[in-house]
Amino acid sequence: MLSNFRNEELVKVQGKTYPIVGGRLRLAHEENKLLSIETSVLYYNDESTVVHAHIKTEKGTFAGLGNASVKRDRVLANAILELAETRAIARALRFAGYGVEFTGFEEVTEPRSMTAEDQGPEEIKDIRELKQVEANATKTQLNAIFSLAQSIKMTNDELRKTMQDMTGKSYSKDLSKKDASEIINLLKQREASNKNEAH
Repeated sequence: MLSNFRNEELVKVQGKTYPIVGGRLRLAHEENKLLSIETSVLYYNDESTVVHAHIKTEKGTFAGLGNASVKRDRVLANAILELAETRAIARALRFAGYGVEFTGFEEVTEPRSMTAEDQGPEEIKDIRELKQVEANATKTQLNAIFSLAQSIKMTNDELRKTMQDMTGKSYSKDLSKKDASEIINLLKQREASNKNEAH
C-alpha cells in the first residue's frame, strides 16, 4: 500500500500518485537481511537500450526489464542506460511485492517532464495518451525476443507457438509491451535453465 512509502518517495501527477524506485529499495532493504540486485544489458546502441534486473530477496528471486530511448526520454537522452537500469530495478522490486499494485513513477514517462512544477498542464503528456501510444511492443523489445530465441536455438515456429500460448497472438507486430515483457522473461528463464543444464 502507498502508506508504506514516505511522502518524499511519492510523486503526484495529474491527480495520480506514483512511488519512486528509492521507496521500493528502502522497503526491500528493511525487510531483507540479504538483498541481492544484479543487472545486465540485453541491448544497447546510441538510440535505445534494454536492461534486465535480477533481484534475490528472502521471498525468492524476481526479474524485471527496463527500456529507455533517446526519442522517448529526451530530457535524459545522455543517460538512457542508467534510466533503463532504474526502470528494470523498479519493475523487479514491484514483482517482488514492494508496491506491487502501483506503477512506478520511472515507468510512466520522462521523470523530469513530470516533476517540473513550472510546466503547464498542456506540456505534460496525459497518462492515458502515453499508455495508448506505448501499447505496442517496442522495436527494442522485439529485437530482444528474437535475440533470446536465437540464443536458445528456438525455431520461428516454436517462437510463434510460444507467443500464441502466452498472448493469443501469432505475429510479433501485434504484441503489446506487456506481452513482450512476459515473453522476454520466459525466454530469459529458459536461457538460464539451458546454461545450468550445460554445466
